[in-house]
Amino acid sequence: MNFIRKHRKMSILFLVSLVLFFTISIVFGRYIHNIINQYLLETKGFYFNSSILNVNGKNYLINNWDGVNTYTLTIDLNNRKNDERYTKTDISYSIQVNCPSSVTCTLSKNSGTLHPTDETDSYQVLVTPRQNFYENDTVRVETSVTSSHPYQKTMSATYTIGVEKSDFSYEIEDAVNNKYLIIRFLNSISYYQVEEAFGDYSVGDQVSLEDYSTLSTADKNKCFSAVVTVQYNPNILFVDMTNDLFLHRLSSPYQEQTIGGHQYVSKFAFKVNASSSSEIIFYKDDITQNYTYPIVNNSSIIQVSVRKAN
Repeated sequence: MNFIRKHRKMSILFLVSLVLFFTISIVFGRYIHNIINQYLLETKGFYFNSSILNVNGKNYLINNWDGVNTYTLTIDLNNRKNDERYTKTDISYSIQVNCPSSVTCTLSKNSGTLHPTDETDSYQVLVTPRQNFYENDTVRVETSVTSSHPYQKTMSATYTIGVEKSDFSYEIEDAVNNKYLIIRFLNSISYYQVEEAFGDYSVGDQVSLEDYSTLSTADKNKCFSAVVTVQYNPNILFVDMTNDLFLHRLSSPYQEQTIGGHQYVSKFAFKVNASSSSEIIFYKDDITQNYTYPIVNNSSIIQVSVRKAN
């Protein structure tokens, strides 16, 4: 005791170091145990993976929620390590989600079965606000999947969803082995702006949703709420040319690129209606890639710029 009194600072430092040592040892030991367990399962031909979830958990920070509309999290699952190695039996699994009382989290399904021929599966977590949210507020959502047959394995992820009051946003939904990705646009602007004078309207005038609905098609074409331009590498992605937004694209800007003697679209623009959401499918050259944005990737594989009504 006398030694401790005489060396108080040194004793405190020693105790703190000891606590940190044991804490790190426990966390690191759990991490190693999970990795070894996954390796042992793979030696038995059991592959149950996800680009989102992980046996040691993954953390994601998202800052594109408006805090008003339901936010959708899409989680992918697969039953293979590569084209040659895959689980040759059904994988049965259950899904869990944990949310704070400020939101309601709804699962698209509570369980599922991944068949050998399926290769991939997915589920959604719908996060719906139960109170008012403001700029920079955050919500913590945890989800996990546990397989029950033929072996038990648990994977999880934690999302910290931040509120950013934006009138226009977009996201990309994708997964490994998906043949295509989906890019979704959300336009929260609730009016239109005149860009070519007509009738009693001058350039720059605002047009309400109600008044816009009464206009002729020709006059509607003289207004916009949001004009979106997308640009991408046609060596990597190919736009679905049957998509309505592509079919009704603007004449400018528009670019094509020659690849192997053929012309491929690399840039185009289109209008997005007020207070609406829309989407476009892009087929992937390499299905082993996951272009999910902003959850998996910090930057988007598709460059997006927008001109918004004032």
